[in-house]
Amino acid sequence: MNVYQYTILIVEDSAEDRELYRRYLDREIIFKYQIVEVESGEDGLRQLATIQPDLVLLDYLLPDFTGLEFIEELKAQTSKTPSIIMLTGQGSEAVAVEAMKGGVKDYLIKGQLTPSILTASVKNVLQQDRLQSLLNKSFQQQQLIAETALRIRQSQNLSEILDTAVREVQLLLNCDRVVIYKFAPDMSGDVVAESIKPHWTKSLGQKIIDTCFKDRGALRYQQGESLVVNNIYEYGLSKCHIDLLEEFEVKAHIVCPLLLSPSLLKQDSELWGLLIAHQCSQTRYWEADEVKLFDKLSVQLAIAIQQAELISNLKNELNARKKLEIELARRVQVLEASEDYIGLADLHGRVIWNNPPMKQLMDIDDDEDITKLSILDYYPAWALKIVKEQGIPSAIANGTWLGETALLTEDGRELPVSQLIIAHKSANDKIDYISTVMRNLSQQKKAENSLKEKAQELKWSNQELLKITALLKKRNQELDSFAYVTSHDLKAPLRAIANLATWLEEDLGDQIPEESQQQLQLMQSRVQRMDGLIQGLLEYSRIGRQNTPIKTVDVGNLVRNIVDSLAPPPGFKIEIADSMPRLETKELLLQQVFSNLISNAIKYHPQESGNILISVEEAAEFYQFSVCDDGLGIDPQYHDRIFTIFQTLQARDTIESTGIGLSIVKKIVEDQGGKVWVDSQLGEKTTFYFTWYK
Repeated sequence: MNVYQYTILIVEDSAEDRELYRRYLDREIIFKYQIVEVESGEDGLRQLATIQPDLVLLDYLLPDFTGLEFIEELKAQTSKTPSIIMLTGQGSEAVAVEAMKGGVKDYLIKGQLTPSILTASVKNVLQQDRLQSLLNKSFQQQQLIAETALRIRQSQNLSEILDTAVREVQLLLNCDRVVIYKFAPDMSGDVVAESIKPHWTKSLGQKIIDTCFKDRGALRYQQGESLVVNNIYEYGLSKCHIDLLEEFEVKAHIVCPLLLSPSLLKQDSELWGLLIAHQCSQTRYWEADEVKLFDKLSVQLAIAIQQAELISNLKNELNARKKLEIELARRVQVLEASEDYIGLADLHGRVIWNNPPMKQLMDIDDDEDITKLSILDYYPAWALKIVKEQGIPSAIANGTWLGETALLTEDGRELPVSQLIIAHKSANDKIDYISTVMRNLSQQKKAENSLKEKAQELKWSNQELLKITALLKKRNQELDSFAYVTSHDLKAPLRAIANLATWLEEDLGDQIPEESQQQLQLMQSRVQRMDGLIQGLLEYSRIGRQNTPIKTVDVGNLVRNIVDSLAPPPGFKIEIADSMPRLETKELLLQQVFSNLISNAIKYHPQESGNILISVEEAAEFYQFSVCDDGLGIDPQYHDRIFTIFQTLQARDTIESTGIGLSIVKKIVEDQGGKVWVDSQLGEKTTFYFTWYK
């Protein structure tokens, strides 16, 4: 889980108010932050010239400026202003409007300030800045991917491609080492390119022996899977794998396969090698966008490698075909057995010889005099123009020419071909004849067209997905904003009611009749219940939309910590099974589920003593947890009703309850792909079950 460091600048002349803000933030804020304090606008501007705070808490009335004047001075001083929350002693709608126009993110009145109001505002503003930063980062990464892929693929030399790739990837990820590892046929291999920061051990040129990887580790990469390790000691790697990583001081790494696309000779993708990023200085949590970036770059690199190898293979093929110039006469039988279309012609275009596939394609009998034919009979007009204006002149000038043309079959069809033209010279350096070798591209063209169609479909699908994602993000932001504003507006009158009841009780004291005192207490109880309902609704609305990190959770320790925090009465015996697992999951959500179920088991027990058993059973794909108590039991006719929001089986005046707890449990469990249910009879024990995927 990432912990973000924030800097908060407080511009406030009142030391008492500054201390109050500190205490409020220390009480509620859970992330790391530092506070810088100044007493005047001038001091604040000087601080902003040297530091870049994430947030400014700005008093509207400063000794030397108003808050609005401070903002204008700040904008004149820098083009990049931090987020600002303005605080004022007296609320003014006009000032609030001008502040918002000036870029203030929130406007708070000191007289109404509470820890929850201040911290909620701070969290909301910082969260908005964080989301905007992530959007900007995503856009920048897309640009970087395109630019990096272009630089990687600009060269046709494989060595240059590999060196460029490791250098660019290291800069993008800001990691300690990036290497490219190439496999040999026996799945051994060597580092063929490396970019590394100073002071770390180089792997390029060293002999790497890794028998555990050779035996088992390559399978996942052959299937196209990547490996993301934030901490090599916590991921469950084998000892020999850890030993190898320790040899090169690795603490965390990402590994992506370099898979070459299937070819005519190989039906399956070929695992060429691996693109690997190392963090050596410390462990590292690899962000999801970093992993996506790395994966996309590995795909671009694999394409560049395949392109370079294809070009190299093509050059080798051209060089080999040049050798046929002096061997052509002796190898006629070999050429006749070829599946390619092969022919010879003189400089005037008269046909000298065709191999059997060419004759069959053109419907030429074996006893027919082909010398009466011309290359004009073999090509459609557009292809003939290419051969006459580009192919033959280039072959005469350079010895060979390679391009794409088409043959015109006897029945009038155009057959796309890859055509190699060779100019054969005699001893006196004169052109004796022209030979051509043509390969049928029908299947290749069909495959290319199919790929283009699929690429276009994918492009359209991605565009629609981006639109939907943006719309969903906007709706979620609007919902969060609505929920916050609604809860803020609802809680304000509740606090006023609670305060009035308290003041009446304190001011009048014994003058209030006993019945009226009971009514005041009932009023305060109802206010607390309403506040709990509002908070519960907020939690319920946010389930499934919060970016909750995944981490390794010891469920036994998690449950024990929950029990300690609930502080059950001394008479309760709570037993936790020893078989509780460790799993990779969203800890906060699992904690909410257990906390609600255990709290209910204690709250609704008819006695101040009781027994609660928390256990687990393991299945193939999930764990089935249970919380069992020996309380009053639940009539089966209410088993479905208790999971409905605001539903309780006992009067709220008897037991304070919002009726939201089990609704939250149900929503969390089902959002994670599991299910929750209850097994109970009236007057017997009650057991709540829920499943949680591994």
